[in-house]
Amino acid sequence: MDLGRYGLREILDAAFIDYATNKPFMYMDYANAATNEWTADVTYATGGSGAPRRISFFGNKQSTLTFETQIFSMKHLAMIAGRDIESATQNIFKREVLTVKDVSGTKTITLEKTPLNLTSLTVLKFENGVATEEVTATTINTKDVELSGTNVNVGDEVEVFYQCTTATEAHKLSFTAKDFPRYVKIIGNTQFADEVAGELVSAQLIYYKARLQPNFTLNLSPTGDPTSISMVFDIFPQKVNGVDTLADLIIYND
Repeated sequence: MDLGRYGLREILDAAFIDYATNKPFMYMDYANAATNEWTADVTYATGGSGAPRRISFFGNKQSTLTFETQIFSMKHLAMIAGRDIESATQNIFKREVLTVKDVSGTKTITLEKTPLNLTSLTVLKFENGVATEEVTATTINTKDVELSGTNVNVGDEVEVFYQCTTATEAHKLSFTAKDFPRYVKIIGNTQFADEVAGELVSAQLIYYKARLQPNFTLNLSPTGDPTSISMVFDIFPQKVNGVDTLADLIIYND
């Protein structure tokens, strides 16, 4: 193919590959933006009247690749956490507001789920939208919980906090104090527009060694734009044909 004059207004679809095993583990073709920034230090030798610059010296070349995405998966968060996702049944914390009813002469509430045990269960009187004194729970019969004491009556509302086990497999990701993102290889695909030929040209960017910065923010709000996760990767050199290479750009006809 002949080289041309290009314009770029397209996202970078990226494959993420485990650096240690060279196995792909995630493909992202739904990011909102991708930005590749390059920087280097410049210092100068000066001399003579007025101290003009005589020679420039370059060093400390650096690159970052940043993805902004409003769509994310647990694998995105696992990359940030530097941990694997655990799949198994899990204990979940729940809260309900219920009305005390009479079941065979016993003050009873019926929960949505079966609580783990009495230890994980707290029942509070709920008056005018405010939790007040604690109510004693005596027995658990599946989802039914029997109450005792003179401080609660049939027809009263109570606020209940408890733990239950998920009925099916759940997925857990732990953010620990000692785990950080691992090294990855990133291969990104995009398209350049050829001004003269009037057609699109395929382009592939290869980042041989990258590591996600561990900083991120999740905004949880019912108003405004959806939360956007910023994933900033530091790019490191890798020997390619004997040369320390930060990235390769390949353009080709697909």
